[in-house]
Parts: sequence; structure tokens; C-alpha cells
Amino acid sequence: MKIALLGIAIILFGIAIILVYSSTGLGYSSGTKIGFGISILGLIVSMVGCFINDK
Repeated sequence: MKIALLGIAIILFGIAIILVYSSTGLGYSSGTKIGFGISILGLIVSMVGCFINDK
């Protein structure tokens, strides 16, 4: 399950990068930058959660 969540986080992170750095100008809106920051945070949490063993 953790691997599936990590895969989903990587896909969403890729979509966020595409939106922020696209040529349509979406990177200039503050909401897109906040969403990109949340996506980075979610990716980091998923990566850390993948390596931590739960009892």
C-alpha cells in the first residue's frame, strides 16, 4: 500500500511541476505555487513513510 501511495505522490508531483512551469502562465498565480509546495510536502511525507516500518 505504501508503494502505491508513493507512486501516486510521484505522479501528482509530476503534474504539479508541469502546471507550475508550463508556458501558459499558470506558474504566476499564487494558488498554483501553494499547490506545488503542498505537492512537494506530500511527496516527502510519502517517501519517509515508505521507509519507516510500522509495528
